[in-house]
Amino acid sequence: MDHSLFLLGGSIWLNLVNTRFIHNKQLQDVLMDQTNALHWLETNHLLRLPDSPPGSDSLSQICAELTSLRRICMEALSSLEHQAKLSEDVFISLKERAEQLSIVTVVTSIEGQPSLNYEGKTTVDQVLYRVIRSIFDTLDTYPTDRIRKCEHEECILHFLDTSKSGKRRWCSMEICGNRHKAAEFYAKKRMRNLAPMPTDKA
Repeated sequence: MDHSLFLLGGSIWLNLVNTRFIHNKQLQDVLMDQTNALHWLETNHLLRLPDSPPGSDSLSQICAELTSLRRICMEALSSLEHQAKLSEDVFISLKERAEQLSIVTVVTSIEGQPSLNYEGKTTVDQVLYRVIRSIFDTLDTYPTDRIRKCEHEECILHFLDTSKSGKRRWCSMEICGNRHKAAEFYAKKRMRNLAPMPTDKA
């Protein structure tokens, strides 16, 4: 699997939504395979370095929790698309989910600079906290119209448009952008081949 897909959303919660994608016209789910799910977690830097890699049972629990949270993220996308804000139902779902987490404050020092941070008590709490935190960070930083679905008709991925122009259309220019260009090229070529040949006038 192409692991570059794991970061196309530009924000952790959109990357979670994008764990469902279309490949060869079939719906794929990263969270249904523990190896791929672990790679997704590692690629998104959701596992703390001091922690041991999650075992099979722990990973199953993480995937189950992420699948549940993904549904809320998808509902959030729908409400942002239709209302340009989180609906009351989605807000309550996020609030309840966040309040279930066990969060601790952590004081660190990097090159002599002290910092106060928050993180989950367990690996599951940490992963879910980071995803939920990313939703609010996105909404605090970007207008909702910068959160978009890829325009390719066969793609279901979403992304955060951080470009200066604000005109990004594809989840990836290398994937869907080039697919669109190729489709346009072949469509024009077919139209030229179907066009009637000019006839000489007497």
